Amino acid sequence: MTTETNGAARIRRLNDIARRIPALANATWLMTRGVNALLIGDDPADLPDDLHNRVALLYQTIAGYDRFSERNDPHGEHDFGDFEFLGHALYFKIDYYHPGRDVLSPDPSNIELCRRVLTIMLVEEY
Repeated sequence: MTTETNGAARIRRLNDIARRIPALANATWLMTRGVNALLIGDDPADLPDDLHNRVALLYQTIAGYDRFSERNDPHGEHDFGDFEFLGHALYFKIDYYHPGRDVLSPDPSNIELCRRVLTIMLVEEY
């Protein structure tokens, strides 16, 4: 039986908040070039009529993600997920940086010492 530390539980809670309300967890969301192309299409000058709906659906999908398992979340931190979106396989990954984003955070369980960066990518971009 594994005993969870308070730090791991706090990291998980902050990561769940980062997926739902990024500003509350000192988090930033980034999308890769492939995800941007999936959302806006091939020609940025000709945006799809449903762009707002696509972006909202992507945010809802990540905010509501609950398929964490030993396979994709071995440390119980809810920092990685895999899902399908608009017929494509995607991942999200949360990394922990110092607030200046110049080095890794010394303590991801401390919101004052950690800036979360949630990156959304196509599986083939990982």
